[in-house]
Formats: sequence, C-alpha cells, structure tokens
Amino acid sequence: MIKPLEEVRSHVTGGLRREHGLHARGSGLLRNHSALSGFALSTLLLVSSLLNPVGAKPARVYWRRRIEILVALVILVLFVGKACGGGTQPVADNTPIPAVTTTSSATPTPSASTAVIASPTSSPSATATRTPAKGECKDSQVRVYVTAESLENPVGGPVLMRFVVATNSDTTCLRDVGGSQNEVRITSASGNRIWSSDDCNPGGAANVRPISKSSPYAVTVEWNGKVSKPGCSGSKPEASNGSYAIVARNGDVKSQPEPLILN
Repeated sequence: MIKPLEEVRSHVTGGLRREHGLHARGSGLLRNHSALSGFALSTLLLVSSLLNPVGAKPARVYWRRRIEILVALVILVLFVGKACGGGTQPVADNTPIPAVTTTSSATPTPSASTAVIASPTSSPSATATRTPAKGECKDSQVRVYVTAESLENPVGGPVLMRFVVATNSDTTCLRDVGGSQNEVRITSASGNRIWSSDDCNPGGAANVRPISKSSPYAVTVEWNGKVSKPGCSGSKPEASNGSYAIVARNGDVKSQPEPLILN
C-alpha cells in the first residue's frame, strides 16, 4: 500500500526530531559524568593530601596542626550553637508561700531555789588519820576489855561475856560506844572465825558517852553457842567442845584475847 506524501513527510520529520532528542540527552549524560569524575578526583586528592601531608617538616607536625584546628572548630561550633540556642529560663513558681506565725515566749531563768551550788568535797587519803574533836578520846587513850563471866561453859550456850570500854587515866573524854563501833568475836584455838556480834546484828546508832578509867562503859554480851557467818547467812550449827578465844573491839582499838572453854 502506498502512503500519501503528507504522511511520509510527517513520519520523516518525526524521526529526525526523535534522533535529535536522543543525541541531546546523550550529550547531557556525558557532561554529568565528566563533572562527577572531576569532583571525585578532587576529593581523592584532598583526602590524599590530608592523610599524607607533604612538607619539609615531619608528618606528626602537620597532623598536630590539623588536630588543633579541628578541635578549635568543634569548640567554636559548640559555642555558637549554645549562644544561638540560649539557656533555659527558670519557670517562676507562683505557689503562695504560707505565712509563718511566730510566738514569742519568755525564756525562764533559773530561780535561786533551783540553782545548784557546787561545794568542795574532800576525799580522805589512804594515810589520813581522823583528828578527834575537842573533848573526844584519842585511840591512844582508850582501853577495851572482854572476859567470859564463866571460863567453862556448856556446849550450846548460852555464854555470857563482859564488854568494857575505858581509858588509861581518870581524865574524862567522850567516846562513841554505839553498836556500829563495838564488836565481840570468838575464834577457835587455831584462829578460825566462829562467831561475831556483828553477824546477825550489824550497825546501830551512835552512842557518845563520857568515859574514864574509873568510869568505864560496860555491857554484858550473850553468845548462843552457835557458829555464824557475816550477814547471818547459812546454817548455824552448835560450836563443838574445845578451847576458844574472845576478842573485843571499839572503833580501831582491840582487846587482848581471853580464853573460853566449851565442854
């Protein structure tokens, strides 16, 4: 089939236009490829110069300079970013603050009745001796005596003894002869403690009396014939038959031992 001339012309003209467009696009691609190749080559040369510094000085000198420049740039960027960003402003707290109510009160001052006044106290030393008051008997003046009313006494008692506190002269002086100052003690022939008047009846009120050689203080003391211990503790068996000794004391003054026989 033979096409009309106008159709042939149109076909030829369209073909030429398409061929010209393909040629133009190909030229653009070649130009883009050349540009990319040039940029890549420049980048490689820059990286190569950075990694392999060239100069008269050692490479570590150039590396140190590059690091210093890089650090300075980082600090500058951080500073600029902080200056541009600005600090956060504190948010005002609008919560009302409650008012504080204060109450004044007078501070109490100690009264004279509550004040504590320290008074000096004296502690006796180990070597200190008591000085008798005016009119009191000195230990050197005092004599203590004790005797059994009967030398021989039955086992189980009772045993009666005479306890006397006097002085060595007719000069009268004052002496405490109360229960806390006096003691009568019985020991065995070997010196073992058998009984004491303080075991079951310790202490007692003071009893200050005037005494002298001719006016002594004298009382009768009774022993029930049983063994005792300090504090009146434990069992109290009867003392067995045998020879015993009696010793008496007033304060620090002691008597001479006197014999006693249980049979």
